[in-house]
Amino acid sequence: MTKQIEPEREKTWTHRADNRERLIAAGYTVLSEKGYEATTVKEVARAAGVSPGLFHYYFASKEELLVAVLREAGIRYGRLMQDLRAVVPADHFLEAALAALRDRVAQDPGWYRLHYELFALGLRNPAFLPIVGEQLAFIRQMFARAFEDVTEGDEKKAQALAAVVFASVEGLALQQLAQPDLDLDGAYELLRELIGVVPPPTP
Repeated sequence: MTKQIEPEREKTWTHRADNRERLIAAGYTVLSEKGYEATTVKEVARAAGVSPGLFHYYFASKEELLVAVLREAGIRYGRLMQDLRAVVPADHFLEAALAALRDRVAQDPGWYRLHYELFALGLRNPAFLPIVGEQLAFIRQMFARAFEDVTEGDEKKAQALAAVVFASVEGLALQQLAQPDLDLDGAYELLRELIGVVPPPTP
C-alpha cells in the first residue's frame, strides 16, 4: 500500500515546486504582451495552468508578480552576459555584448516591454520607484563590470559610462520596437566608438 501512495505524493510535490516558476513564466508572457494595467490575475493563472486561488498562494498581488518577473528577467540577463564572457575573448566582449543586446530586441522584445512598463509605473506610482531603482542599479552594475577593461579599472568612470550606454541601448531598443524597419546601424556604430570598442576585422 505504501508503494502505491509514495509515487503520487512525489508527483504532487514536483508539481507544486514548479507552480511559482510557471506563474513567473506566464506572467512574463502576459505582462509583456498586454501591459500591466490590462493583465489580470485570472489570465496569468490560466496561462500557467493553475487556479487563481493558487496564484494568491504564491503572490499577494499583481505588483508582487511583476517584481518577481523582472527579477527573473534580470537574472537571465546576467546569465547571458556570463555566457558571453565564457566564450568570447576579453578584447571582443563589449562588441559581442552590444550585438547580443541589439539582437535581443528582435528575439525577446518582451524583455524591453517589461522594462518600459516598469518605468511608466514608477512615474505614475511612487511605490514602484524603489523597484525601478533596483532594476536600473542591477543593469548598470552589469554594464560597469563589462567596462572595467575599457576604463582601466577606474570604477567611477565605468559607472558613468555604464549609465550612458544603458540609456542609449534602452532608447535604441524603444525606437526599434516602435519602428521595426528603422536602420540603426549608424547609431550602434557611434555607440561603439563612444565606448572605444573596435569591431573585429571582417575575414
